[in-house]
Amino acid sequence: MAAPSPVVFLLDVDNTLIDNDRVAADLRRYLRREVGPEPEARYWAIFEDLRAELGYADYLGALQRYRVEHPRDPHLLAVSAFLVNYPFANRLFPGSLDVLEHLAAFGPTVILSDGDVVFQPRKVERSGLFDGSTAAS
Repeated sequence: MAAPSPVVFLLDVDNTLIDNDRVAADLRRYLRREVGPEPEARYWAIFEDLRAELGYADYLGALQRYRVEHPRDPHLLAVSAFLVNYPFANRLFPGSLDVLEHLAAFGPTVILSDGDVVFQPRKVERSGLFDGSTAAS
């Protein structure tokens, strides 16, 4: 059994490794185009209410709550697909993967997130960050 490493690197995923501000901006543009300004504004109001309630960002949870208010909105599936299939690898900060590789030479690297338990792991996996690191939430 190997001795524990004296050093462990902890990195947050959002706005440290992935430019989450750009992800949110892309979602804003998509919502505006797909559902229009009023439903977009309602989604973000629900999102902020949910963030205040839970203490973390929950994009899919906000969409679920929007669905409760608008169960027949035909755009829900498209918005859900946009979120689930988002190309997170395109939003990695330059050098993020290189940093993880470099740090691995000195000790275990753990990616932390205070996000939800469905979307955040998907984000880490689809971005390519999961390979070679330990992800935790």
